[in-house]
Amino acid sequence: MIVVPNFLLVRSADHVLLGVSWSGLSITETRADGMPVLEAVGDDARLVLTFPPQHLAEETSRREQAAPQFLPSGSGTLVPVWRAALSGPSRLVFRLPRGTTLVPTVDGILQAVGRGRPIPPVSPPGATDTALELPWSMIFSVEDRLGGHAWTSVHPVLPVTVAGVSGLWRARLVADLPDPTAPAQDASLALRAIDRATAQSADPGFSLPLGMVERTRLADNARSRPAPATRLELTSLGGTLSAAGRWDAFEWEHEAVLGRDVRVRTVTSGVLYPLGHRAKYVELSERIFDQTAGHAAVLRSKYVLTVIEPVRHPPPEGPATRAFPFGDVEITTLGYPNIEEAAWQDFTHPVTGRVHRGVYFQPHTPAPNRRPVLFPVRCEASPGDVHFQLPLWFVADVSEPGFTSLTDPALAKHLADTVYTPHTVTLPGLSLDLVRAAQRGGDVHEVHGITVKGSLQPTGYRPVLSALAVRLPALRTLLGDDELHKVSFTQDYLNQGATQDVLLNLVTPFDICFVGRSDRSGGLVAPRYRVNALSRTEGPVNLDVRPASGAGSIDPARLFPADATLLGFALKDLITDLKAPPAITSELHPGRPPETTMEWKEVKLKENGPFKPADGSTLDLKVTASAAGSDTSCTVHDFALVLPSPSKRLLQLRFASLSFTHHSGGPPRVQVGEVDVTFLGELELLQKLGEAVDLSDTGPRIEVTPAGLVAGYTLPLPVVPAGVFVMRDFALNTEISVPFDGRPVSVSFGFASRENPFTLTVLMFGGGGYLELELDHTGLRRLEGALEFGAMVAVDFVVARGEVHAFGGVRYEMAGSQVTLTGYLRIGGCVEVLGLVTVSVELCITLP
Repeated sequence: MIVVPNFLLVRSADHVLLGVSWSGLSITETRADGMPVLEAVGDDARLVLTFPPQHLAEETSRREQAAPQFLPSGSGTLVPVWRAALSGPSRLVFRLPRGTTLVPTVDGILQAVGRGRPIPPVSPPGATDTALELPWSMIFSVEDRLGGHAWTSVHPVLPVTVAGVSGLWRARLVADLPDPTAPAQDASLALRAIDRATAQSADPGFSLPLGMVERTRLADNARSRPAPATRLELTSLGGTLSAAGRWDAFEWEHEAVLGRDVRVRTVTSGVLYPLGHRAKYVELSERIFDQTAGHAAVLRSKYVLTVIEPVRHPPPEGPATRAFPFGDVEITTLGYPNIEEAAWQDFTHPVTGRVHRGVYFQPHTPAPNRRPVLFPVRCEASPGDVHFQLPLWFVADVSEPGFTSLTDPALAKHLADTVYTPHTVTLPGLSLDLVRAAQRGGDVHEVHGITVKGSLQPTGYRPVLSALAVRLPALRTLLGDDELHKVSFTQDYLNQGATQDVLLNLVTPFDICFVGRSDRSGGLVAPRYRVNALSRTEGPVNLDVRPASGAGSIDPARLFPADATLLGFALKDLITDLKAPPAITSELHPGRPPETTMEWKEVKLKENGPFKPADGSTLDLKVTASAAGSDTSCTVHDFALVLPSPSKRLLQLRFASLSFTHHSGGPPRVQVGEVDVTFLGELELLQKLGEAVDLSDTGPRIEVTPAGLVAGYTLPLPVVPAGVFVMRDFALNTEISVPFDGRPVSVSFGFASRENPFTLTVLMFGGGGYLELELDHTGLRRLEGALEFGAMVAVDFVVARGEVHAFGGVRYEMAGSQVTLTGYLRIGGCVEVLGLVTVSVELCITLP
């Protein structure tokens, strides 16, 4: 048996240039011309034909681009140049039936090839196995399309000459059993990929019509299901190929003539992350006569992305649906015919360590203005659709042993954590229903931005909102707060849905503060508290102090700082059995201002210092604002103030109610209901005056300034006897001051005034006086009073009249810690003569 490797067959007439070797043959005789005759003496005789490189991988570029480079020609001018890489040799291996004879000449070997039978492929191929490298770095074996290995090389044994010209020798491979459904000229072949490692060879440093990622995909698909080929011819100048393979997630079409590509098209199926819409990425390379290349026929490529699933419906009810509160999601532009060539990214699996080639890429517009493609998106929403643009990533539909790109959790995590930067979309302050429940209420928010990221769900990749930028119309109306607040859905809401009241977490907590602006919160109360979440029913809340079950009480000391006040008292010291802070909510209506409500109902109050509540002492607050106007009402029910403190009791004011009301278009009002004034301690002598006071029967005069509101009452009093004293002709002046800057509510009383003293008679003597005092819960802030007494004599002599008086008095004044006591003597008189001359004399002596 003779094994002969590496003989070269050369026939210049028709350009036969082949390497040849054989095995399993023995010399049985010698012809008369001295040539030996070889015969296959066993069942494994082989004949191996080795062809020169069958493909030239040429550089491709975009149609609108200039040539990749320019080099000088022999004349010195620059000419456009495209690079290329030559494939390796190809082999056809045949088994020769027992008894087949072969004469080792060009004609004899070509004749023996026609009698040989193809050998089933081996993967990866060995040195004596059929292996065709066509196109570059793609190694195929040949089968017939019906699934067997019945194919033949049809080739001339002798040169084909017409009119003295011999044609190029070629080996045309055809199936022995043609596909009955194929045209007559169809070779009815199939190409099976048998060498994945070669397909994954690095590209030569320039763009190819069939790059490494596409070759890898072709090798994976054509390994199990061969690609049909309608034409396959091998020559010394290169191969001619017409093939088209279509698989579930990949397509390949290839036309090459004499080793030069004419048309190459690949289609990769996948999805657009994070929305999950199915799409196809197409690379099309064609040979065209190009003016920029001196009218040479060069390869030009086009890269196209097409959305084949325009609309995705929301998944079934669950966390993914709640995390993206929209209905149908539509990509409104389906075709992107001019994108940059895909810069495919590999994925190394963290569990298996296996590298998966060409799994994803981000579509970009072409250079020089290279930037991510923005896909126009329409999201069905209530009350109206939302439109925005979003950069997306294309994730190829790759299925390999132990790995499926569209369902692999590790890849999904890699995309979410490393690849896709959550993208923030700016919105024009849309009113969006974030829950889509039957009852909307606090589910609708004014959204100015959404941050989109991706997640893997049973229905594939789905978008979720990792954050939203919202403005709170209620705070804008109440406090002028128009800041953007970044929020995210709470995990409890995502897990359990509309049964949960707290919908959103505030990424950055903030204070709701009416301190110094109590005119916006009912005048009497100035709440301040920190919020870190948004409730559907209560608006901004603090989850850190809110009872987990929602049924307990809030510790006011944890919610309210010391400067949050009610009637000047610290809120945290007055409130008890607190269920929630003031509920601040808005109801949004398209095209109309929001309807804002701040409400605090039946808040129970407890005793603290001078504040003495009755059994039913409560606080009620309601502020509403809408297009029709605004209304404010704040009432403290059934309480008393013991001033300045329980340990030093000078005055007790018991109120059935104290109310602050304000309706848009009118002035604020303070109403006092059934007030009882009791003077105590050193002021007990004034109790008779207190018994005559009933502020609820008279209307106040209101003075409103930016600093606060003052309600003043003037009440004429009857004659008041007190022992030997008789006081008459005076009025009670009372003021209740409601500051808007957090200072305490104060009460002042004036029994007459320095300008208008009352009249006082003591037996046969007369005089006058006044008393003014101001108190709040911090103490007696001011006390001033004066009494004067004396006598006055008047005479009238017709031609002259006059009077003489003498009075003595004392004035006491306390303002804060400053005390002044003044005594004085006032003597004077006047004379008028004939109505022409008047003389008046007044002498005042003051004793400090």
